[in-house]
Formats: sequence, C-alpha cells, structure tokens
Amino acid sequence: MDVDRLQATKLLIKRLHADYPTEGFKISPNIDFVIQSDSGVSVVAKQKINKDEILIVIPEAARLTARSILPSRLMKQLSKDIAKKSQFQELQKMLVPSEYTFAVAIMKVIGRKDSDRIDFYVGQALTWPSERLMKDTSWFYWDVSSVQQVWNQSRMFNDFEELRANVDSTFNNIIYPILLKNNPDDYIDESLPSNQDAGAAQKEKLYNTFVYSLALLWSRSHEGYDKDDDSSGVIVPIVELINGHSDRIDEVVKKGKKNETSVINVSIAHGKWPFIRGSLFRDECDLPCSAVYATRDIDEGGELIISYGDLSPTGFAFKYGCIPMDFIKHHNIMSDLSIFCDPNLIPDCSMRRKCLEKKDFPLDELKSNKKLALAHCTWPDTSLQHDMDGYETEFIASMRHFIILASCRLMEDETNRNYRTGKLRGLLYNSEAFRRLCDLFQYNIELLGGEASSADDAAKASSPDAPSWEKCCLLARIAYRESLLMWQRALSLKAKDADENSAMLATQFGWDVRTNSDIPSLGLGCQVCGR
Repeated sequence: MDVDRLQATKLLIKRLHADYPTEGFKISPNIDFVIQSDSGVSVVAKQKINKDEILIVIPEAARLTARSILPSRLMKQLSKDIAKKSQFQELQKMLVPSEYTFAVAIMKVIGRKDSDRIDFYVGQALTWPSERLMKDTSWFYWDVSSVQQVWNQSRMFNDFEELRANVDSTFNNIIYPILLKNNPDDYIDESLPSNQDAGAAQKEKLYNTFVYSLALLWSRSHEGYDKDDDSSGVIVPIVELINGHSDRIDEVVKKGKKNETSVINVSIAHGKWPFIRGSLFRDECDLPCSAVYATRDIDEGGELIISYGDLSPTGFAFKYGCIPMDFIKHHNIMSDLSIFCDPNLIPDCSMRRKCLEKKDFPLDELKSNKKLALAHCTWPDTSLQHDMDGYETEFIASMRHFIILASCRLMEDETNRNYRTGKLRGLLYNSEAFRRLCDLFQYNIELLGGEASSADDAAKASSPDAPSWEKCCLLARIAYRESLLMWQRALSLKAKDADENSAMLATQFGWDVRTNSDIPSLGLGCQVCGR
C-alpha cells in the first residue's frame, strides 16, 4: 500500500508542476520521498541540505480546507449544529467542532475516489494511509475494553472514553441527519474494506467513512504549521507527508536551552511568491504561498522532521496513535493528570464533612464515582517546577486543603474555625499533609498499572509481537506513571522541608512526629531513563 502512496505522491507533484509551472510551486531536487518500515512514506535528504534552504513551496490555493470542498450553506449548518449540540467535555479540548466539519469535507473528497475523473484533491487523498493502516495507529479504531486494561483508572482512559462517545454521538445525532438531506451517497467511500459488505446499510457506510476521515484529519493536520485564518483547519499537500515530533524533544535539562543538533530540522513559513531564504520572501505577483525550509544543516540521508507543536507524550499518543521511543527517554515527559480520591480518605466525622462540602467537594460522589477526580493537572498550565520554586499551584493547593480537613490530625477548634472563616492553620499540618499527598499519589500509581513498573511496560512495548495500539498505550502509561512519580517526589521533598516547622509545633502541641523514613523512597528515579 505504501508503494501506491509513493506513486500517488509523484503524480501529485507532477500535477502541481503542471498547474503552477512558473510561480507558486517548487520542490527541491535535494529531497526525495521514500518508504521506511517504521514510518511509512517519509521525506529524506538526497544530498546535504544547508540551513535556510527552501525545500518545498505550496500555493495556498492548493491547500485542502473545509471551505474549499463543502457548499457554504452546508458548512454553516454543520458548524452551527455541531458547536451547539455536541457534548464537548470540559476536560478534553482535543476535538473541536470545526474538526468534525472538516472531516465531512474529507468524506466528500474520498467519496469521489472511484470517479472517472481524478481531481486535485482526490489525487491528494490517494497519498494518504489506507483504512487498514489507520486502524493500527488511530484511537478512533482502538477497542475500548482493551485500552482500559492498559490505562485502567486514569485521565487518559477517561478522556479516551469521552472522546469516543463524543464521536459516536456527534455522528448519530448531528452529522448523519444533515447528510441524509444532502445527497448522502456523495459522502461514502465505497472502496473502504469496511464498506465491502454487500448487506451494509447506508448509515453504516457513512459512519465508516466518517471515522476514517476523522482519523486522517488528525494524522494529517498538525498544530505546528496550521497557522491559518480558516478556523475549520487545513491540510497542506506534500508538506503533510513530512513526519514530525513534539517541540519538547529539542529541550535540554537546563531550563531555556535547546539541543545543539535539534531533532526538528525544518519549519514552515507563510508569505508570498517567491521565497528567497528561510522565511524571507519577495512579493512579485501577490501569490500567497507556504514554504518549508531547513532550520539547520541536514546530512545526506537524514529525514526531514517538522514541529508538531508542544505535545506531551500522552498528547502525542492521542494525536498520532504512537509515541517515538526517544520521546519516552526524554527528561520532559510530564503529561496531563487526574488524581482520584482514595475512598478511605472520605471522613465520617460530620464536622469535617460539612467543612469539605462547603468547599464544594462532592464527598459521596468522590467515593462512588470512579470517573470523578479530586483534582486535574494540565501541563504546562500546572508546572511542577513552579510549585517547587515555592509558588504553590492550585492543583496541589486544593488537594492539600482537602487532605488536611479529611484526614490530618487537627487542633480541637480547627473544623469550627474553618467552617466559620474558610481558613486553615496550614503550617501546623503541612508535614503530615504532604506525606498523605504522597500516599494519595501512590494510590493513583497503583490504580494506573497495579504492580507493573515503567521498565515492565518498556520491555512489553519493545516486543515485536506487540500490536501498534498496545505499544502506544504502554508507552503513554510510562509517561503518565513517571509524571505521577515526579509529583510524588516533589511532594516528598516538600514534606521534608515542612519538618523543621512541624517538629517545633508538634512538640508545642504534644503531637508525634513522622520521620523521614515514612516518606516513599524515590531515590532510584525512572528505571527506563534514570530520570
């Protein structure tokens, strides 16, 4: 199948040369399109490429957008109904209404693949991965129960389940009824293997085409270069074939520094024809274009790698259905987290409960609802380094407040005082509170993967027999677990710092002091990379 994609790419380049013979399109003779076993079609340097060399120029008129495919009336109706009726969860912003509209546009493009006349956009569609390949690498196709066995109770699985439910609900309640009134057969790709069943109903074929289109959209449209006024999104032909990486991969341990030889070696600029060098262009004919240029020297045989934006490993997994192994070994794999409450922390004391419920902690739900989290950490909005520098984040502050009122030993009048004023004598309890928070993070680590370690997951993911979806989920679980461990380690250090004050206060009030031996031992660091 990749051979067919390679041939389609060459035909698309030939078509672009014919449509833009002198202005608007350019492709450097120094790059080539090849098949690589681990990444499908890739773009590589045929010979050494110098920094700022212009490699590809594409006219904006050739870019695929929803507006370039759908009638304006249909596009407005879809955008309006999806934005109004689709149930987007507060915690996941990965799917936006405009992407559903764009997916319908892609349905119309691939619905024309069997026509006698192959137009430009259909020619572009022929360069895309097959449905079979997308089923290996897209969460739109993963089996929910199988994913749950790996991700268990975690923010990853909650987001995954919500996204899948949202996709089905949006199609059934919004997109399908609209397409029924707009020549639905035009939006079916009859060539899909999933549509070969002679007894398949029209709705089933539309759904199969919709999911495939949505999966394609996510894998072809990237944050790093989609800087476009068209809110429905954009896919840039030829450029979309360049593989990419998260911006984080070029960070070094020292804050604010970058690798001397960056992994990401090309970037995209927007301007007008012709581009001269790097992002510089000279407007000679008022022809808007996008240009890919080298951000550093690239050796012969080196693969072109573009930015996919600032993605965490778990974000990368959701977007592309895989995680590069060098990303898991990177020092910055912090990912979005949800911290679930240990039911044993929910107090029976009526006064403690009244104080917590006054702060809007839904105690009974936290105890019974496995999907309801106590707190959420969204990286980089919630920064571990910021917290370690002494600026406590809301993520930790809210949990510390909960832990103190729920389970710490309190002064006799503390709950009455808190109920009246909303205040806590936090310094009195921080040493115990941070230790109990360490225990809470340990509880979440065990919820995630039981007794499995990151080393266990890495070994399993490295097996040649591991299917693509499982390898991705295991690597994402490593990133999630290590994020929990980093926060747990930070809290243990804060507990030690709090000991100096708490020892004096404990003596004053006649309390016992928990020693450092009570703090979880995290000195070994990550078993995969030593982090």
